[in-house]
Amino acid sequence: MIVTHRYAAHQPASGRLFAFCGPARRRGFTLLEVMVVVVIIGIMLSVSALSLRGDSHARLLEREATRLAALLDMASQEAVMRGEQLAVRFRDDGYAFMILADGRWRALDDERPLRARELPDDIRLRLELEDNPPPSLVSEESDMPQVFLLSSGEMTPFVVTLWSPHSEQRYLLKGSLLGRLELQP
Repeated sequence: MIVTHRYAAHQPASGRLFAFCGPARRRGFTLLEVMVVVVIIGIMLSVSALSLRGDSHARLLEREATRLAALLDMASQEAVMRGEQLAVRFRDDGYAFMILADGRWRALDDERPLRARELPDDIRLRLELEDNPPPSLVSEESDMPQVFLLSSGEMTPFVVTLWSPHSEQRYLLKGSLLGRLELQP
């Protein structure tokens, strides 16, 4: 009795050379299966790359707007707790907190959280004061601050707009006379 005949009867003619492997032991993938997996991976990578690249400017803009709101709120609370007059000087590329000392406004460089800050290159800032035209932020002639944070809790009413040319997102930070801040996307 020859054992190979029994296996050979179940195998097609072209598979008789591999009769001992049996149909359950086949390994590997077809070309079609490999191509489908490659296409799926390519689609997933392109979608993730597009979503990361498009949102990075929006996230950066949101982070800077949130930081500015938090720092203004903290500076306003510091002015009330210390009984000092604080203020902010806005520029096109950033802002600096100031304190009234000896009848002059000077920068708060020594205090870490309220130090002068520069915005990233692709973020723009525009300040509008209530009942006044927007001040020229380009002119550095005056070292006077534009927004005052008083020890009584009051502040100069203002609207700061933050935007990026690389994102459609804009943030408005509004400050009221009573010291309330509102951040709007």
